[in-house]
Amino acid sequence: MTKSIAALLLCLITAGAAFCQKSITISGKITNPASDNIIAVNASNTRIVPENKQEKLILDSSGAFKITIPVTEQYNWLILVHNNIRLDFFAEEGSSLMLTADGAHFDTTAHFTGRGMEIPNYFAAAVKSRGGIMAYYGSLQQMGQREPSDYKQGIDSLKQKEQAIYDIAWMSKKNKFPKDFTDFWHSFLEYSVYDAMLNYPLTHQMILHQPTELQNIPKPLFDIIRQVPAKFDDKLLSIPFYQTYVQTFYGNKLSAEGFSNQVIRNPDGTEERSKALQQTDSVLKLVYKNMPSGTASFAAGRIIATESKTWPLQTFETYAAGFKTHFPKSGYNAELENVLKEIKKFYPGEPAADFSFKTLEGKEMKLSDLKGKVVYMDFWASWCGPCKGEMPFAKRVKEHFKDNENVVFLYVSIDEKEDAWKNGINNLNIAGMHTRTPGWGGEIARLYEVQSVPSYFLIDKNGKFVVNKTPRPSQTDEVIRLIEGLL
Repeated sequence: MTKSIAALLLCLITAGAAFCQKSITISGKITNPASDNIIAVNASNTRIVPENKQEKLILDSSGAFKITIPVTEQYNWLILVHNNIRLDFFAEEGSSLMLTADGAHFDTTAHFTGRGMEIPNYFAAAVKSRGGIMAYYGSLQQMGQREPSDYKQGIDSLKQKEQAIYDIAWMSKKNKFPKDFTDFWHSFLEYSVYDAMLNYPLTHQMILHQPTELQNIPKPLFDIIRQVPAKFDDKLLSIPFYQTYVQTFYGNKLSAEGFSNQVIRNPDGTEERSKALQQTDSVLKLVYKNMPSGTASFAAGRIIATESKTWPLQTFETYAAGFKTHFPKSGYNAELENVLKEIKKFYPGEPAADFSFKTLEGKEMKLSDLKGKVVYMDFWASWCGPCKGEMPFAKRVKEHFKDNENVVFLYVSIDEKEDAWKNGINNLNIAGMHTRTPGWGGEIARLYEVQSVPSYFLIDKNGKFVVNKTPRPSQTDEVIRLIEGLL
């Protein structure tokens, strides 16, 4: 009898199936705490609308804390943040961990004891030696600046190095590292490469500050996408890189063959979405036909939920109905119903929720004070790589409107620390109006249901939303056209 089956039987016998909630418990003590709290985030879930729930815990007078994190997967990507320093690691469901760390060097002094400690300690050690998961991801992204001729070799080398380091550690502790976690981690690394390859043309252009509109991307960059294999497996759905891989696989493959999903403009300036919807039709047909059931329901649901921000309500309802026809018993149907409710809140013509804020200069304001002006609102963070990548493009947009006082660029940072926020503004030389809503749970971020950064909203002179999905600054011509149409 395996350990997991034995645990399940014990749970059923002692508590009943309804109470068999999977969880991970972490207690700990931070010496020399640099702030009065620690934030815990579970980044692993298979929702079609990504949800990284966080919980802020206040440390007691000795620096101690305890949290029980509900989980849905066997292996979960957890994030602990103290004093704006994050520690990323994986832990198995059912683990009961004790963490010790020094607050001044939270990530590099972290150490775990207790049941299930081996896996998180491997990742804690990786932070000390080479920066950990996020450093690996950052290196993958930086590879995007390479030309196609040596890009694939570069990312393969990164993956192989990371895998070799793990395999050496596993061989030395093979009685403590579960074999199925080794398979999980190998797949994590494999799909991190596939995901990077699928996004290579856009990443390459952004790093080099070149146009990101599909028609302006050099054709040779798309050769990398053509090399990505079709490898689908329902057992891998808990891996974040597998999730983004299946979501973007067919759409990016079609783009590589010249099938544009860009908005088409009619001569009179109105939008024609038929081309984009034709691509969505094609993508969903391929997903339904070629992916296994679990992967197909996730990929189709994620595509519909994500793209819905650019569609009329009737179009979304049509796609949601098609999804329900294919997967009538899927729990994702309820998620799509919730997406519909959210779309209506941010639909063009709906009033933008008002909020109070304090500017960088200390002035107390409300969003409604800006009525009569067009507001381009940017949710960002100083630690966010994609946010930083958009800033040079934002500078071009602001330069275009530099003499127009009726256009306001409002930057809302989710930085936890005021110093990090201010340093980010100075280091990136971000001109505009600034405020801060600390963390994902900050008042303004919650009001606008911001689940990721960067996120953008365009608000007209009457304080109403303009489009379902506001284009990024890197879509420079599109942003300028929309704002000019509101003046």
